[in-house]
Amino acid sequence: MNPLTELQTKLREIFQIDRPDLDFGIYKILNSKAQEIEHYLLQKLPQTVQAAFSDGQSSQTAAWQQELDALTKTLSDAGVPLEQSSKYQELKNKIAAAAQSNAGEERDIYNHLLTFFSRYYETGDFISQRRYKGDAYAVPYSGEEVLLHWANKDQYYTKSGENFSNYRFTLSDGRRVFFKLVNANTAKDNDNKRAFVLAEYRAPEYDEEGEILREEILPISQNADGSQLTICFAYQVVDKKAKQADLAAAEILAHDCVQHAFAELKAAAPTERNPSRTVLEKHLSDYTQKNTADYFIHKDLGGFLRRELDFYIKNDVIKLDNIGSEAALSGSLKPIQTLRTIASDIIAFLAQLENFQKKLWEKKKLVAGVHYLITLNHFQSMPSELLDEVLTNPQQREQWKNLFAVKDLPLSI
Repeated sequence: MNPLTELQTKLREIFQIDRPDLDFGIYKILNSKAQEIEHYLLQKLPQTVQAAFSDGQSSQTAAWQQELDALTKTLSDAGVPLEQSSKYQELKNKIAAAAQSNAGEERDIYNHLLTFFSRYYETGDFISQRRYKGDAYAVPYSGEEVLLHWANKDQYYTKSGENFSNYRFTLSDGRRVFFKLVNANTAKDNDNKRAFVLAEYRAPEYDEEGEILREEILPISQNADGSQLTICFAYQVVDKKAKQADLAAAEILAHDCVQHAFAELKAAAPTERNPSRTVLEKHLSDYTQKNTADYFIHKDLGGFLRRELDFYIKNDVIKLDNIGSEAALSGSLKPIQTLRTIASDIIAFLAQLENFQKKLWEKKKLVAGVHYLITLNHFQSMPSELLDEVLTNPQQREQWKNLFAVKDLPLSI
């Protein structure tokens, strides 16, 4: 794999267009812009790279090439074989040596770009990892009397691990599939691995009067008219070696409801990484990723990466400690300028996507639901129609029975 291809592969990971099976949240936006991002990686980026390297070519090399072209014409007009001219051979050798040197510089710049973006990007987030020497890190400091620093400073933290939600999707024939979470054992520490598994059957429970206390749980069921398949999940501790993709799909696909009534779930929905993936596995991936992905949104990704690029160039590219002469420093300025040009272009493109995420995060949230807690002493002043609604609410009645051991409650007053 050549250096440009390695850089493009890493940038695909950073731009997160290698996850076409996820179609929620920021992934939906990235997927909608996947074609634009791919065009940038395959067309615009190589053009920017080529332009930057062209600008960085030595003027001396251009002068040698002009001299070689003029000498070639003179020798050809005089009928002298080119190989007999020592000047011709000397110019060719100089240009070839310069081209080899440029190729080496090109590889070095690609390696620096790959190292820089790999260093600051980690599993979906950009983290401040300003390496000074070896395992030592440098902390940005502006002269404050007291400085508190942490790796994810100046970032919004979005934890979705306990923000559980149900999931619905519609098949091509109009029937629906409903993923329902019925039990969740949330993490209190990081010692145990948790994942989504198919829920176990639970029989219903009733009180003395025959009212239901706990509903029945059927792991997989369909409604009476067969228009919806419901699959119940539990989020619980699993073996550390277990993979989420292997925990539920096979058991669901083997169920009679899926085998006959909802056979479309077994249809192929392949990706480049998983050519044998089914429709069910695609939606399982969407559902589990949506409920377990934690990530950071940088408040100023462009400014952060530009500052870190300056530090990286001074510390890892120029290496001031190792420069022995002014000539050595002067010779490294052109490659550094080329590196900065290419990296700045990539950073600007990354910052556009991150700033869009930030706008979504900072946007005022809409109220999805409101619940009121009213003490019992306000019942006398409550409108009769509202009071009737409260007294006939089964969840409210059940809670009063549990809290106050009330057996008989009126349905109206």
